[in-house]
Amino acid sequence: MSKKDSENVCFWLPNQTAGKMDVLTPHKMIVVFLIQEYLRLKKTVTDGQAHAEQPHQIEVSAGDRKRFCMLLLKLIQYPDLPYKELYGLLLSPEYGVHPVHLEEFKKLMKLLKTVGIDVMFDLYNEIDKLIMDNTASFQIGIVGLYLRKVFVTMDRMSFHEMKDLYLATIAYYDKGMHAIRLEPGSDANYPDSDSFRQPPPNQYTPIEPSDHGSHSAKWSVKQSELFIAQQSALLKENEAKALPPKELHKRLNEIIHDRPHCSQAYFLSYMNNVRVREFFGAVHALQRVFDRTPSAGAPPAATSAGASEGKDYQYSSLNLAILHAEFGHPRLARACLRECVMLAQENGDPTCLQLAHAWLSHLEGHCMPLPDKTTSGSLFHATSLHILSHLRQGSIVGRRPSELFGLLMVNDLLNCQRSMMDLVATGIAERTALWTVYGKHEQASLCAQLLLNVELKSLDKTYNGNGICQVLCALVVRLAHLGEFGHALVVLQHAKQRFPRYPQSRDWHLTDHYVSVLRALYRGRFAEANAECQHLHSYDPHLALLQFAHVALGRQDFGTAETFLAQLLADEALAPLMRIRALLLSANVHIHNGQAKAFNQLNAAQMYAQKYHLQYEEALVNLHLAYLLLTHLHAPKQAFAALKAGLETILANGPLYDRARALFLFARTLVEMERHGATDGEEAWEETAATAAQLQQLTTMLPTFEEAVEMFEKLECYSKAKDVYVYLALTYHELGAVEKRNRYSYRYRLLEEQYPTERQYLNVFL
Repeated sequence: MSKKDSENVCFWLPNQTAGKMDVLTPHKMIVVFLIQEYLRLKKTVTDGQAHAEQPHQIEVSAGDRKRFCMLLLKLIQYPDLPYKELYGLLLSPEYGVHPVHLEEFKKLMKLLKTVGIDVMFDLYNEIDKLIMDNTASFQIGIVGLYLRKVFVTMDRMSFHEMKDLYLATIAYYDKGMHAIRLEPGSDANYPDSDSFRQPPPNQYTPIEPSDHGSHSAKWSVKQSELFIAQQSALLKENEAKALPPKELHKRLNEIIHDRPHCSQAYFLSYMNNVRVREFFGAVHALQRVFDRTPSAGAPPAATSAGASEGKDYQYSSLNLAILHAEFGHPRLARACLRECVMLAQENGDPTCLQLAHAWLSHLEGHCMPLPDKTTSGSLFHATSLHILSHLRQGSIVGRRPSELFGLLMVNDLLNCQRSMMDLVATGIAERTALWTVYGKHEQASLCAQLLLNVELKSLDKTYNGNGICQVLCALVVRLAHLGEFGHALVVLQHAKQRFPRYPQSRDWHLTDHYVSVLRALYRGRFAEANAECQHLHSYDPHLALLQFAHVALGRQDFGTAETFLAQLLADEALAPLMRIRALLLSANVHIHNGQAKAFNQLNAAQMYAQKYHLQYEEALVNLHLAYLLLTHLHAPKQAFAALKAGLETILANGPLYDRARALFLFARTLVEMERHGATDGEEAWEETAATAAQLQQLTTMLPTFEEAVEMFEKLECYSKAKDVYVYLALTYHELGAVEKRNRYSYRYRLLEEQYPTERQYLNVFL
């Protein structure tokens, strides 16, 4: 299998042999007339002869030849057009033909009625002479193949079929001319014609070129195959450039009408339905593949080709199994996969067999072995997909990070050796996700930027698949965590433009709502945060419940927060990362209520973090333990020991909010340590010396407090900045520093006047 086939193996269907010859339509005959007149004009120019009406030699420039070649490419590769649109192309600046060529073509079209069916036989003989002419430069290429195809089809037609084709061509031309004459200023474009001097009817309904009885095929086999291949590649690699779903659905209905046995059209219809989340239509499109009969209407010579078309069923079964797996129907998915395995074994297709076994292993929780060096590229593709799925599952069940990253390195090597752009992008996106899970946010940001800056090209086409969307969303979240909400919005808009449809659109929808909830929480706009949480629930219920608890805790509605957290923690399928964050919020609820259960929640969170190797979450647990020890048990030394265990991890990789509250707690702990050290010593009676030492320590830590305030203000989290000012003002008041107390009280008042908050949640360490 070629490299191009191996890249598209997930959504590949074997090419289908035409069951019968293409139908000659009036549009195709008009194209042959255009080619005939062009060749006559070219011969006239080559021989240096001129028409009797033109005393000077005709000159055909390179621009004229280029425009006509581009016109032929458009007329041959795209479906049939009404004569009105075809004639408009002949006059357009981009595809316009030479004036002499246009004049001769119009004369030929006027003679269709007067000469009669002899025109068709003359055209047949003319094509025969052109094919037999060894000096013709068009014997190879698109035009030569097109003329040969027309010649073979006309050779097999009976006299009655030729007569029907002639009458259909006359009707096609007549209706097109009526449409042209109805347009304002049409007399200037098309001179007088004896056939159309009678007044046109009052109303005219434009016809489609397929409305010609038995000559009703708008799409030829090659045209439909080219269109399906182009749109399938665009849906996979650059969905923004593909046709809109409604227009693509219309084109596919036309192809299915003309080619009811075209399996690729049904599969593209399935992909088009999936991107607009029309899952019922997607399942129906796959089932239509099973309903068709490949050998129906086929000549005896095509029976062997019809047998090979049975391979289509196995890929349809595979995709139907994938749909059932996504719907949460494992039993139906396994049934479809078993059928796919039997068909693949019967047809001897190792690619489909490997993909089916990969999905079976995924559904049953088994691990497939790595392929050896002699394995074909298609099997590497399927195995790489399974490795990526295994990495995601391994991070959830608690596999060691070194083992997962080692397996990811092997996967990257396999993908790069075979230039599989989709798997390279997905592998880097998976690496970004793994670094994010393990709390290395700087490494995750580096991987995301690496993928966005690398030039992923295959056959001069830039890859724009799912991996790109995932790293864009990761970058949006990282920018929001750093307080760069404006830049995050720009990147989010870019992701929306590049990935407008499902399934990629789900990622940026979820990211959009999550960032909106985060910003509303920072600002203290709890009603807005609640509304965004409701939207978020449609995409990730667990994350939405966690954010609902955040909002309730910010409002100091501890009963509601505890209800949300209890509902979240009762779910056995909850991911470890989400469970740890829920336990941290639950500890905050118990901290405010003064219950000793907060320690139990933090200890449980710490055990989960250690079990699943979540280093950053363990640092957050230590941060909360330090806060609890400092504020409730008044043990600053123990709090400093707990804080020191996770401070470096938070400052190196944490979001701006975590870093700000870690700095605030760190400075506060050092100040409290100085106070307790002075009161517990042998000279505790010297209150003046103790106060001076504490004032000096507070002055030393003022830059740290100011840095925390700057971070909170950058996040627009002014309520937390007020917490810092309140703490500084109260501390200076206790130490008797009236001037500094008044300074921070004044700064608090200015911030409150500029950014008032409804309810300030002091002593809630969110």
